[in-house]
Amino acid sequence: MKLLTGDFDVFGDGSATLLSTPGHTPGHQSFLVHLDKTGWLLLIGDAAHFKDNWDNDRVPSMNTSAEQTHSSHARLARIVAEKKAALWINHDLPTFDSLKHSPDFYE
Repeated sequence: MKLLTGDFDVFGDGSATLLSTPGHTPGHQSFLVHLDKTGWLLLIGDAAHFKDNWDNDRVPSMNTSAEQTHSSHARLARIVAEKKAALWINHDLPTFDSLKHSPDFYE
């Protein structure tokens, strides 16, 4: 276990980075990963629960900080644009349905 402050490059090569994205909770993290054949994927966890929340920068009432949520959304949107990353929204059923499921996989 490692207590993190800020981002953390898991392997030291930029291919897998935990991103500090507070707002849902104070220590919330998202995960940016690069796969050789697939490209960049951004798994945002609970930074946005549904695509509608993401598209409209909505903050659920259960989040600990609306200000931090808006800031994290903006940061994640910049990363999606810069990396041309696929955005994976955890609780969004249409997103889930569009993804490969076992035994299929991403490379």
